[in-house]
Amino acid sequence: MLKYLPIPLCAALAVFFTYFPITDTDIFWHLAAGREMVIHRHFLFTDPFSFTLASPQWIDLHWLFQLIVYGLFMLGGLKAILAFKLFVVALVCIVLCLVFRSAKQLWVSAFLAAYLFYQARYLVLDRPVLITMVCMSLYLFLFENVRGGWKRQWLWLCIPLQIFWTNSQGLYPIGIFMIGAYWVELMAGATKRGSHPLPPRKLFTAIFLLSCLSCLATPYGLSGLTLPFKLFGRIAPHSQNIYSLNISENVPLLSLAGFEAGYRVIVIGTAIFVSVMFALNRRRIRVAHVLLFAGFLSLAFSAVRNVLLYFIVIIPIIASLATNADVALRISRMSVVTKRFLAGAAVLAGIVVLVKPVMDHAAVVMTYPPHRILSPFRFPEKITEYLKANPVPGEMFNDIRYGGYLIWEMYPQKKVFVDGRLVIRSAQFFEEYLAICEQPDLFPYVSKKFNITQVILPSAIFDRYLNLIKWLYNSSEWHLEFTDGSSFLFVRNDERQKPSILLSDPATISAISNSIRSEWHDAPEVCQEALGYFSDALRYLRVAKSAESAIH
Repeated sequence: MLKYLPIPLCAALAVFFTYFPITDTDIFWHLAAGREMVIHRHFLFTDPFSFTLASPQWIDLHWLFQLIVYGLFMLGGLKAILAFKLFVVALVCIVLCLVFRSAKQLWVSAFLAAYLFYQARYLVLDRPVLITMVCMSLYLFLFENVRGGWKRQWLWLCIPLQIFWTNSQGLYPIGIFMIGAYWVELMAGATKRGSHPLPPRKLFTAIFLLSCLSCLATPYGLSGLTLPFKLFGRIAPHSQNIYSLNISENVPLLSLAGFEAGYRVIVIGTAIFVSVMFALNRRRIRVAHVLLFAGFLSLAFSAVRNVLLYFIVIIPIIASLATNADVALRISRMSVVTKRFLAGAAVLAGIVVLVKPVMDHAAVVMTYPPHRILSPFRFPEKITEYLKANPVPGEMFNDIRYGGYLIWEMYPQKKVFVDGRLVIRSAQFFEEYLAICEQPDLFPYVSKKFNITQVILPSAIFDRYLNLIKWLYNSSEWHLEFTDGSSFLFVRNDERQKPSILLSDPATISAISNSIRSEWHDAPEVCQEALGYFSDALRYLRVAKSAESAIH
C-alpha cells in the first residue's frame, strides 16, 4: 500500500494551493439562478436579472451546477461552496493519479498534479469548470483502465456522464472530443494490447454516437447544441475578437503579460517535454494521447482559461510517457543500489521543487483577514448594504464583475445593467459598454435611454472605470453619495438621498481612511493595499493633498 502514499499527499497539496477566499464574481449569478429555479420550480429560458436586453433569451446550460451550488449554499453558506471546490480538486487529483497504477506512474502523476495545480491555482474558480474537471478526469480514468483490462461495460458510463456534463457547462463538447480521440485510436489500431482485449469497434462506435446524441438531453434541445459554438467563437484568438481583447480569462496565451506570463512559460515548457517524450516513445506512441495533447494545447493557446484543462490532460499522458521511455527501460536494468539512489534523488528533487510553492502560497493566505470567505475589493459589499438601507428609485449602471453580486443581493427589487453572462448579449452591446467606460461623454445618452439614476463602479484592481468615475465626480448632474475607498456609488442629483461626499475635504478623507483601517485592522497588508487604492483614485481625481492624507 506504500505505493499509494503519493496520492493523499498530492491531494492535500493541491487543496492547499487552491485554498483562498472566493474571487470569482460569477458565482453569485449562478446562485441567483439556482434560487430562481427552486422558488419558481422551472428552468430559466429568459433572463430575469437585467433590464437592458431587448430579447432576453437565455440558454442556461449551467442549470445543474447552479442547483448544486445553491443547495450547498443553503446547507452551509459560502463556506460550503468553497469546500465544494476543494473537494473537487482533491477528487480530480486522486482520479488522475489512479489512471495508471504502477509505482513509478503514481509518483510522477502525484508530483505533476500537485505542481500543476499550484501553477493553475488562480484558474480553479467556483464555476462550472469544476464539473468539467471531474468529467475530464473520469473520462481519462475510464478509457485508460478499460484499455488496461477493465470490463468494457464500464464505458457505458460515458453516456450518463456526458448528460451530466452537458447540463452543467456549455463547453461540454470537450467530452465528445475526448471520447472521439480514443475512438480514433481504436479504429486506427489493433484490437489487442498485450493480453488485454480492447473494446469491440462496434461497441465503441455505439458508445461514441450515443454520447453525441446525449448532448440533446437538456431542457434546451437543439438550442443547447448551438451555445458551445458561440462560446468557442468568443475565445478564438484574433485581433478583431473583442472578448479576447477585453476579458482577462479569454486573453490568448501568447498575449499574456505580468504575473500571468508565467502560464506561457509552463505551458510551452510542458509542451516541449511531452513532444520529446513522444519522440522517445515513437514505437509505442498512442494516437489518443497525441490527439488529446494537440487539442488541449490548442485550447490553452487560444485562451488562458483553458490552461487548467490542458494541465489535467497532460498529467496522465506524461506519467505514461515518462515511465515507458527508453531512458526508463535503461534505468530498469541498473543495479538495485543505483535505482534506489536515483529514486531517492528524484523524490528529494520533487520535495525541493514543491517547498517554494508551499511557502509562497502560505504567505499569500496569511495576508487575508482571518475567517473571511470573500476576497477583498472584488465585491460591492458596502455599497450593497448602503443601497438596501437607502433605496434609490430608477435603474443602475454597474461594473460587469459587480453584476453577479448585485443580482444575488438586490434582485428582484433591482435589476442590473450588465453582468458576467456576456454570452446572452451581442458583441455590439459589449463594444458600446466598453466605449462608455473609455469615453464618458457617451454616458448621458445611455443614462437617458434607460433612466439610470445610480452608478456603481470599482476603482480597485481594475482601472477601466477611472475615466467614468472622474467624469461623474465632476458632473453637475451627479454626486458621489458613498465610497469605501475601493468602490464608488454615484446618484443622480434629482434622486439624492444624502449630501454629496466632497473628496477635497480633509475631514471626509480622514473619516474614509479611518473606516478602511477599522475594516482591515486584522490584515495589515490588505489595509495598506486598500489605502493605496483609495489614494490612487484621489490622485486620478486630482485631489492630491487629500491623497496624501489618505495614506498618512
